[in-house]
Amino acid sequence: MAPTAIQNKHSDYVNIKAYDIKTGLVTFDRPLQNYHWGAYESTASDYNGVDMRGEVVLLSRNVKIIG
Repeated sequence: MAPTAIQNKHSDYVNIKAYDIKTGLVTFDRPLQNYHWGAYESTASDYNGVDMRGEVVLLSRNVKIIG
């Protein structure tokens, strides 16, 4: 999980044990070590165009990310 606060090195590497598609609740294999903040919708209008949500990357699959 990418950092979502001012500390740019506060990433966490965890495995997803469960995901509830109805509630969006994610269960990890261990607690996160750092603070992470998220929101259901973009925060860009609240923070001068900056979306404060962090991305989650699935590393166990062959994923190609194009920016």
